Amino acid sequence: MSTLYLTQPDAVLSKKHEAFHVALKQEDGSWKKQPIPAQTLEDIVLLGYPSITGEALGYALELGLPVHYLTQFGKYVGSALPSESRNGQLRLAQFRAHEDPIQRLDIVKAFVKGKVHNQYNLLYRRGQVDNPLKGRGKLVMRQQTLEQVRGIEGLAAREYFASWQEMLGHEWTFTGRFRRPPTDPVNALLSFGYGLLRTQVTAAVHIAGLDPYIGFLHETTRGQPAMILDLMEEFRALVADSVVLTVLKQREIQRQDFTESLGAFRLTDSATKTFLGAFDRKLSSEFKHPIFNYKCTYRRAIELQARLLARHLQEGVVYEPLVIR
Repeated sequence: MSTLYLTQPDAVLSKKHEAFHVALKQEDGSWKKQPIPAQTLEDIVLLGYPSITGEALGYALELGLPVHYLTQFGKYVGSALPSESRNGQLRLAQFRAHEDPIQRLDIVKAFVKGKVHNQYNLLYRRGQVDNPLKGRGKLVMRQQTLEQVRGIEGLAAREYFASWQEMLGHEWTFTGRFRRPPTDPVNALLSFGYGLLRTQVTAAVHIAGLDPYIGFLHETTRGQPAMILDLMEEFRALVADSVVLTVLKQREIQRQDFTESLGAFRLTDSATKTFLGAFDRKLSSEFKHPIFNYKCTYRRAIELQARLLARHLQEGVVYEPLVIR
C-alpha cells in the first residue's frame, strides 16, 4: 500500500469502474492515461492543485482514503477526510486531559522526551556520538511546568539543527531552521518533508477519533491543529529529517535541483518526484516496533501512536512515545 502523488498542475484524477485513472498532459498536447488500482493506495496527495473529479473524490472517501492538498512548495493546505469518528467519549476525555494540568504535563513530557530522543539518535547514527542532546530527555522529565518543558524543547531544537552543518558537509550551507519562506535548499526540503508528514498524522488523528484542534504541547488559541502538531513531533526526526539527510548525502537531490524566487527556494519538478519517492519509501520501510514487538511500517506506526494516545485518554494506560534505538 502506498501514497498516490499527483504533481503535474494540469493532471486529472478520475474514476473508471473500480479504479482511479490519472491523465497526464504530454509535450505534444496529447494525454497519457494510466489506471491505478484503488486497493493499492493508502491515501492521495495533490501538489500544486491538479484536478480531481467529483466521482473520484467521492470514491476515495467511500474507500476510506484521505485526499490531501499541498501547494507546489509542499506547504500543507488541507484534507478531504472520510466520515468523522463518532467517538464522543474519547473527545470528552481529550478535553478533560487538556484542562488537567497534571495529566497534560505528563503527556507533554512524553511528546518532548520522544522528540528529543529521536533527534539525539539521528545525530548519533550519523557520527555525532557526543552530540549536545545527550541527557536532554532526562532533563525534560525533571521539569515541573509546561513552560519549562517547552523551554527544553526549544533549546534541544536549536542544538539539534546547529549540528546539521557538520552532517551536511561543505556542499550545503545551513545556518538554522527558517520556515516562512525557506531561505535555503535544506530548509525547503525540511518544510516539504514536514508538510508530507502532516498529511499522515492528520489521517491518523482522524482515524483514531481525536479532536485535531485540542492538543497538549501546542496551544489551541490560534486555530492551529494542535493535536496533529503534537503527534508530529516524535516523527519529525524519524521520518522527515531522515529523508532529507538521506537524499542529500546520497546525492539523489543536488544543488541544481532547486530554483529561487524572491529569496525562497523550491524543488524542480523532477526533483520533487525524487523526494516524494524517497519519502514514500521511508513510510513503507519496516522496523521492529519497541512496544508491540513486531515489524511495522512507519506509516502504520503513526496511526498506532494516535491510537495509543486515545487509549491513554480513555483507559489511563501510560502513553509511550515511539523511540527507536
